[in-house]
Amino acid sequence: MAMALPTDRQQPIKINSDAADIDNKKGVSVYRGDVVMTQGTTRITGDIITIYTKGREVTKVIAQGNNKGRAYYEELQPGEQGTVQAWGYTIRYDVNSDQIELIKNAQLSQKGDTFKGEKINYNLAQQTVNAKGTPNQGESGRVQMVIQPKQKQSPDAKP
Repeated sequence: MAMALPTDRQQPIKINSDAADIDNKKGVSVYRGDVVMTQGTTRITGDIITIYTKGREVTKVIAQGNNKGRAYYEELQPGEQGTVQAWGYTIRYDVNSDQIELIKNAQLSQKGDTFKGEKINYNLAQQTVNAKGTPNQGESGRVQMVIQPKQKQSPDAKP
């Protein structure tokens, strides 16, 4: 897994929601009701999305799901890395450290590789995943991973 497209952070942020409370002095904006936030190929959805800014730069985004479903994050990666998709009832994205924290019923997928657990930390810059399960929940509380094998080139594929 790798970092987002370099041009994404240069794109405008677009937000659709049912309601918005913006406090420019504190640098906090709260959007409620079927919120969709996009910036380039990055897309974040949730019932509530809170955006923290400093000097008109986004520093942190927190998306929260509700009883109807989890919050969602996706971002196209450079080259042939594909799209990173992430779910959790709470998604915390620290823009400065390129760290995504998925909390409660967390899932992270890319090119068929899937990680599931109660909590997942994904560092975009370091390309690391740290997943934790829920103790005393039996098999359903354990961390689950599916890692796809490397695809072999077909004999008639040209280099």
